[in-house]
Amino acid sequence: MFVKKEIKMTFLEHFGILRKSLIKVLLFVVILFVPAFFFRDILMDFALLPMSQSLPLSSKIIFTKPTEGLSANIKVAFLASLICVIPLLIYEIWTFIKPALYQNEKKISLLVIVLGTILFFTGAAFCFFYVAPLAFDILINGYSTNVITALPNVSDTLGFLTSLILSFGIIFEYPLIIFLLSRFGLITSQFLSSKRRYSILICAALSAILTPTTDILSMLFMLLPLLLFYEIGVLIAYLTYRGIDKKY
Repeated sequence: MFVKKEIKMTFLEHFGILRKSLIKVLLFVVILFVPAFFFRDILMDFALLPMSQSLPLSSKIIFTKPTEGLSANIKVAFLASLICVIPLLIYEIWTFIKPALYQNEKKISLLVIVLGTILFFTGAAFCFFYVAPLAFDILINGYSTNVITALPNVSDTLGFLTSLILSFGIIFEYPLIIFLLSRFGLITSQFLSSKRRYSILICAALSAILTPTTDILSMLFMLLPLLLFYEIGVLIAYLTYRGIDKKY
């Protein structure tokens, strides 16, 4: 009968595994970038859809530097390839964490990867189809007059949209993170409930950091989902604890 020995890894060995995972993700980003850049016109029209729907009839999205059109197309192709490798990124992060878990905790690997991917794309889609059009409509039409006409810059528009999409994608991962922390016994619903006052301050700070602009309206677009997900996290932690308690 053979006894499996637990092999402890040094910090440099852990760092080496993490480096290999990041290289693998970057390699796939580069590979997907080629077809994404080939279809850049279709991707650009789709990416600018939230802004295009909000523009007045007399306005257009412009670029003012000779190289700005090229750099904007590179950005949109890179964003598309980055979003496509999100499932791989979640898989690599979980693979890096998994060796530190117990055997029964490793069984939820498929759940983490699938649910993490679904949550990210749900958050990105919610932002693209609902939050971004509303934000652009208010920011463009709310401050345009007969004298002031909006001529948004393509680079600034893509930068704003990218920040919003990635931020909402990450925010929507919060329920999964709370589920994992609760399952591993690191937090409880009582702990989250007792820190509710501090969570409001933290959520406000995060919304200010993650929001691409400094106006209060854009911050509210980020703050309200953060507060909502915190309350959902309390419920998830409670249900997870009850489920574990019943099991054992």
